[in-house]
Amino acid sequence: MINALGLLEVRGLATAIEAADAMLKSANVRLLRQWRTDPGMISLVVEGDLAACRAALDAGVAAARRLGEVVSRCEIGRPDPDTEILVDAMLRPPDSVAAPAAALDEAAVLARIAAEPGGMSLVDLQTAFPFVGLNRGWLQAQCRAGTLLRRRGRYFRAGGKP
Repeated sequence: MINALGLLEVRGLATAIEAADAMLKSANVRLLRQWRTDPGMISLVVEGDLAACRAALDAGVAAARRLGEVVSRCEIGRPDPDTEILVDAMLRPPDSVAAPAAALDEAAVLARIAAEPGGMSLVDLQTAFPFVGLNRGWLQAQCRAGTLLRRRGRYFRAGGKP
């Protein structure tokens, strides 16, 4: 579970290296990932507690402004589990070949949701069915079709108690 995230986007490799160095030296954070988004634009992602992420971002922004340009910065305290999924996907190496997804057994997924009286979140479902192509789009399509209901981030079988 990620406590807080700090995201910093800068222009230039030297600027990114200087900013990352300042961020890591100034606070108890760890660099999760860095990547080039556009030619010359580099994004840095650090993780730690919220105060440490804020301090690291302040130091990184100051260092980056001395050397180059800061495009944007953002800190996210206690990110939602779905945001963690997004971050995990970003952290995977870009040139790795993902394992092919197994066929989605819709009946098994719907039966599992129906068996949970408190419903299931997307994270719960992706944990229960890790190797299938289960995503938010499929769940939303089931909601539009009237098969599932979504309440407070949890999915319920239509006709059950949400």
